Amino acid sequence: MVFNEDTVYRIAQNANAAKDVWKDFSHDNKLCECFHLRPTASAITVISTLPYAPMRGISVKPDKLKDVLIKIAGKTDVLLGVDAEKSLAFMDQWGFKNRESKNKKSDGFVEENAQAFFIQGMILKQEMYENIDFVASELILADKSSRFDIVGYKDGTLYIFEMKKDRTLAGLTQTAGYANLIKDNKKLFLEVLKNYPHCPVDNFENITAIAVMRYAANSATLLENKAKEAGVGLWFFERSISLRKASL
Repeated sequence: MVFNEDTVYRIAQNANAAKDVWKDFSHDNKLCECFHLRPTASAITVISTLPYAPMRGISVKPDKLKDVLIKIAGKTDVLLGVDAEKSLAFMDQWGFKNRESKNKKSDGFVEENAQAFFIQGMILKQEMYENIDFVASELILADKSSRFDIVGYKDGTLYIFEMKKDRTLAGLTQTAGYANLIKDNKKLFLEVLKNYPHCPVDNFENITAIAVMRYAANSATLLENKAKEAGVGLWFFERSISLRKASL
């Protein structure tokens, strides 16, 4: 794979601009829980992890980013309010677009939902995410075939999470390949990650790549063994329903 160093430089510039703006909003817990920034070569994308608008984004030029975040921050009570249709109307009005997906399934837990849920859990420091800091979503420095779903960092280790809608052996090989790609191009990745707004990464000593896919009892052991062979970690998510009854 060939990296365009000019493209990497422009992403790094926008990452730095995003970092400078984001620090003014880092105290806003509602905003930080429900939105994050994704620098690209041409702009900065504001990404939603709201449950009714998972991973929807709006592209903003660096000089307009602060104004957009102020507008969103002023409506977080509505966005998190009881009327989901009203909340979604704001997202549509502001131009938040769905991420393109060729194989979208309406099973209630497609990749975008899982990814948004996962990112929120990391940001909220939920125990199951092992205190790994959220760094980036959909990190791309080369072509779109190498899109890192979620990047995290903890104690000198860079974490790469590859989200899969279902069980797949190919996903394990893909995840291992991503780790090697970063290892072989560490300098270029650090050029961008050191400026990232949510958790800047100045250096890392290790890379841990983890595939995240749906759990099934009859295939879990086989997948775990194959993950060990590929040299990657494996986390499962389960479709479950938790009930909280309102007081009457």
